[in-house]
Amino acid sequence: MTALEDVRVLDLSRILSGPLCTRMLADLGAEVVKVESPAGDDGRFFGPFVDGESTFHRLLNRNKLGVTLNLKDPADRERFAGLVERSDVLVENFRPGVLDRLGFPPAELARLNPGLVAVSISGFGRGGPLADRPAYDLIVQAMSGLMSVTGPEGGPGVRVGVSVGDIVPALYATVAVLSALRERERTGRGQHIDVSMFDGLVSVLESVAMRALHTDEPVLPTGGHHAISAPYGTFAAKDGTITIAVAGDALFARLAAVLDRPRWLEDERYATDAERGRNREPLRREVEAALAHLTCEQALALLAGAGVPCGPVLGVREALDLPHTLARGLVTEEADGFRTLAGGVRTTGTVREFRRAPDRGEHDHLLERWLAEEPRRPRTEDAS
Repeated sequence: MTALEDVRVLDLSRILSGPLCTRMLADLGAEVVKVESPAGDDGRFFGPFVDGESTFHRLLNRNKLGVTLNLKDPADRERFAGLVERSDVLVENFRPGVLDRLGFPPAELARLNPGLVAVSISGFGRGGPLADRPAYDLIVQAMSGLMSVTGPEGGPGVRVGVSVGDIVPALYATVAVLSALRERERTGRGQHIDVSMFDGLVSVLESVAMRALHTDEPVLPTGGHHAISAPYGTFAAKDGTITIAVAGDALFARLAAVLDRPRWLEDERYATDAERGRNREPLRREVEAALAHLTCEQALALLAGAGVPCGPVLGVREALDLPHTLARGLVTEEADGFRTLAGGVRTTGTVREFRRAPDRGEHDHLLERWLAEEPRRPRTEDAS
C-alpha cells in the first residue's frame, strides 16, 4: 500500500510549481486527476522534445490521470464542482482571482466540500500590495534578493541555474498538504492554503538574510565561495577546479596538516572561522598555491583521505552518469524506456514504478464513474 493511496487530488495547475507539488503527491500514491483546459497545460509546449512529446511535461506529470474540462462552460463547471465534492485535495497556480471569477473562490470550495484541502500557489500570494502581479521564477529570484547574492565576486547578480522560484514553493505546498490532511484527521475540516513563490524564496535566504538583518556589511555575490566561512568554495588545482568545504576550526586544522601548512594555524588572519571569512581572498590564494602541483584527482584523494570535505566540479551529464547517482536510483525509467528523474525522497509508501504522463483528456471516460461516487466526507467531520 502506498502512503496516499486513498487520497484524491484535483490538479488544476500548469507548467512547474503546481505540477511538481502534485507529482510528488502522485509519487506517494495519491490518485491525481490533472484537469486541463482544452488548450492544455503550457508545459506541454516546453522542450526538449522526444518523439514530439515534451520531456519537461513528462517529468512533472507522471503517475497522474488526465481529463479535459472547460471551466468557462456551465456544464463543465458543474462536473468540476462534482469532482471537488469527491476529492481530498485541490492544487491550482492561477493568478489570484482567476479561479474565483470562474465561480470557485475558497468559500465556495469549502461549501462544496468542508473537508477539502485547497492550495493556491501564486507569485506573490493572495494578499499584499503585489498580489495581482504576475510572476515567473526569474521575477521572484530577482525581487527576493536571491539574484543579488548569486554570481561572480562582487556582482552582477545572476539567476540560479534551475527554477528554484518554482521548486521551493512546490516543496512548501507539498508539506502543507500533508500537514493539512493530518490536521483534518483530528478536526474533520479542510482549509485553504496560500503559497507564494516570493514567500518561499525569501524564507530560504538563511545566513544571507541574517547578515542583512543584523549587520551593516555589504551583502553581495561571492562567486563560488561562502561569504562567511573559508576556505569554502572552488579552488584551482594543476589541471582544473575542485571544491573544498571547511567550516570550523577542526576541519581547518586537518586542511593545514594535510597540505603541510602548519603556519596557517599560527596566522591571526586565520585564527577563527569568522576571521578566515574576512580574509577569504588571501587564504584562497594560499590554498591554491598548495594545490598547484597536484592534479584534481590527486588533490581530492589527498583531502578526502584526511577527512576534509571536498569534491569535483561536474557537468550535468557527468553528475547524471555518476556511479553514485545510478546506485541511488536517481535516474530511472518509465515503462516505455523514457529516462527520467526519481524523487528526492523515497519511503516505504512511495510508488516504485512510474506511469507516463497522461495525454490531454486521456481519462475523460472515468468522469462518469467518479461523479457517481458518494461525496467525500472526512471520518471525523463532526469533531469539535
